[in-house]
Amino acid sequence: MPDPIPVPIAPPPGVVKTETGKVAAGRWIDGDKIHFVRGLPQKLGGWTKQTTAATLGQPRASHAWRDNASNQFLAVGTYRKLYAYDSSFGQNDITPFRATGTLGNNPFTTTNGSSIVAVAHNGHGLNPGDTIIFSGATAVGGITPNGTFTVLTVTDANNYKFDFGSNASSGATGGGAAVAFSYEIPVGTELGAYGLGWGVGSWGINQWGNARGSSTIFIEPRVWSLDHFGQILLASYNGGAIYSFDPTASQPWPRAGIVTQAPADCRAMFVTAERFVVALRAGMVIAWCTQGDYTVWTPSAANTANSRTLTVGTKLVAGRVLGPFVSLIWSDAAAYVMQWTGNKYVHDTRLLATECGLIAPGAAVTVNGVAYWMGADNFFTYDGSVHPIANVEDVRKFVFDGLDKTRAPYQCHAVYDPKYNEIYFYYTVAGGANPTNYVIYAINDGCWTPGALTRCSGTHFQQGDTRPYQCDADGNIYLHNNGNDANGAALPWSLTLAPYALNKSLELCEIDGMETDFKDQAGTITFTLATYDRLGDPAPQDSETETVSPGDQLIDWRSSGRYLSLSMSSSDLGSYFRWGVPQAYVKPLGERR
Repeated sequence: MPDPIPVPIAPPPGVVKTETGKVAAGRWIDGDKIHFVRGLPQKLGGWTKQTTAATLGQPRASHAWRDNASNQFLAVGTYRKLYAYDSSFGQNDITPFRATGTLGNNPFTTTNGSSIVAVAHNGHGLNPGDTIIFSGATAVGGITPNGTFTVLTVTDANNYKFDFGSNASSGATGGGAAVAFSYEIPVGTELGAYGLGWGVGSWGINQWGNARGSSTIFIEPRVWSLDHFGQILLASYNGGAIYSFDPTASQPWPRAGIVTQAPADCRAMFVTAERFVVALRAGMVIAWCTQGDYTVWTPSAANTANSRTLTVGTKLVAGRVLGPFVSLIWSDAAAYVMQWTGNKYVHDTRLLATECGLIAPGAAVTVNGVAYWMGADNFFTYDGSVHPIANVEDVRKFVFDGLDKTRAPYQCHAVYDPKYNEIYFYYTVAGGANPTNYVIYAINDGCWTPGALTRCSGTHFQQGDTRPYQCDADGNIYLHNNGNDANGAALPWSLTLAPYALNKSLELCEIDGMETDFKDQAGTITFTLATYDRLGDPAPQDSETETVSPGDQLIDWRSSGRYLSLSMSSSDLGSYFRWGVPQAYVKPLGERR
């Protein structure tokens, strides 16, 4: 009997989710909380919570920047609020005000035994759910309605109601003549939805007077565009104006203020390296301010402000800076390049490709002059031409078959991790309310890895510590690549290898143990090994589960077959692994039958 021959277990990098067992033979076919670094799989880094106060609403956009003194700040936008965080992650509400002023004399009316307060304000412009703030009120009906409240109902254009939170002791009208009000910008939509109800759709569809059961009118969730102009934060949400915030102001910080000359119908906004603020407006219109001054938007012979209309698509979605003088702009159907020319038209815009639109404002990143983004049914890159990202077919069907296409595509987003030069594409699965799944694209290795993790947005600083900050649906910000655990709890991981041929001639072999090879293993790893005679066999010939502790070098397992499969997992606190080149020791037993 010949001596056992060491057979290295060295699959190519990446996980294949969309092929048959025969095509995927010898490849990794499933995994969670792992990624590929220099061609080999290892466990993802852990994360720790940085914030103590949760956001009101899901944090669907985030941005990190520094002021001129290198102090670091983060901004987060939800459907209700805009927040700024200082270097200690203290949360500050900088949601812009839509209107401020003083109400008329005695604007409040109470009802005995009720907490509901009626407010008289001609032309208030409010909607249910909007945030209102009062100060300077005097007592009325046994309560003093100063503070922050939410609009409960709108009676008409001149009257509305809110819930004070405690009951009035009498019915009365009052409040005095010095009630100051501040109304925040209108609350947005948290989850995307199709507009249904009476009057939706073309005339004559369905029975008259009945609500529609389906619709092509999509109500987008509110997604902010956040960028910085020097040390100034600029912010805009889809359908709104542009607002500015100066983090060097004394705390408590003032609310973000409207940029009065900027467009008020922005769908998205970004800042170029040449200090142009570019607004993507309704009607497929792009506009930019004069160079170096985001308050000047009206074109004239004395400035470089301008605008133009793009043509391919139904709406503009987002823009990103690609490099000096060059940016990309996406509609829902196409990608455009925008290049600074310096002539009288300032920027040249050119159609790059169609049928490659951006699925959501946050679903694109640019890395070293190359763009990567998620479309409606594929992942794309631009590196001089537009084409699908390398090896995307390994995961494309898996992702887009599972994606919630009817309600949640606008929640998709991408997060770049500079340390590992990889991109996380997060998406919401059918029936979900938030992105709970991801695929990682490893730029260096050109491979993909799936996984499950709830994150609504992410960002990183461009200098110093560039580890990503990612925002969870719980409203908190987490620093990633920080330790091996999930904010103090164990971070389970798993990885599965499809049946792997033990020799090129596919002879029947006897396996005489397996030598492990892990770098910096921490915690135990549960190994399940199985052998198969042929690919496609419904069940293995033999299988065994072993526990491998740090320092263990040999799994003493004897079996026979032509193919070896394995799966690994761990749920230990502090667990970690990096795959090396394990070896199975095999003896050929005969020719293939």
